[in-house]
Amino acid sequence: MSAATRENLLRIGRERALIYKTLVLTGLRKGGRASITGGRVDLALRHTFGTHLSKAGVTLQTAQAAMRHSDPSLTANVYTDPKLLDVAGAGASLPDLPLAAVGGQAVAAR
Repeated sequence: MSAATRENLLRIGRERALIYKTLVLTGLRKGGRASITGGRVDLALRHTFGTHLSKAGVTLQTAQAAMRHSDPSLTANVYTDPKLLDVAGAGASLPDLPLAAVGGQAVAAR
């Protein structure tokens, strides 16, 4: 895991802890235990956490461990919102692929 990915994971963990503390203090969550026990607020936080992990470049295996899932498809398909991921940016990061010359000039695919 790169240093940047590790720092993003730690930052997300700190933000998650702050959200839980706020929910407990406002009475939206009972108890101070930092585990996820169900409910709409908790599920929304899990979706947000999974999506932020993916956006931060955390590998699926690391995100699965962070979310304590036994199946990576649960992490990838349920708790990651594909609408919030930078799919266009991922495509733009691909290298140019030279195609056969057309009219004497090379054409690059995008």
